[in-house]
Amino acid sequence: MHPTLFTLGYEGLTIDAFIARLQAAQVKTVVDVRELPLSRKKGFSKSVFCAALSAHGVAYLHAPALGCPKPIRNQYKLDGNWQTYTREFFKASWAGQR
Repeated sequence: MHPTLFTLGYEGLTIDAFIARLQAAQVKTVVDVRELPLSRKKGFSKSVFCAALSAHGVAYLHAPALGCPKPIRNQYKLDGNWQTYTREFFKASWAGQR
């Protein structure tokens, strides 16, 4: 059996709702790709997030190198151009610019 990769954001979710979605999909490990795993949203900063996941049997791994480089994220915030964002992200990924 091959592992399955899911993507899930937490915008609009509580930590409990987020964990419920993980459990429904039988997720065993969360890989956090945020450059800085901090959040103003309760329950989603690294230490609290990790503890909540662990309490529900879900492992946590912080892997910021898998996320999108900050200059590309910043440009997307300015122009909202998803096509440019994805193109630049994949170019950076393949060029090893992270």
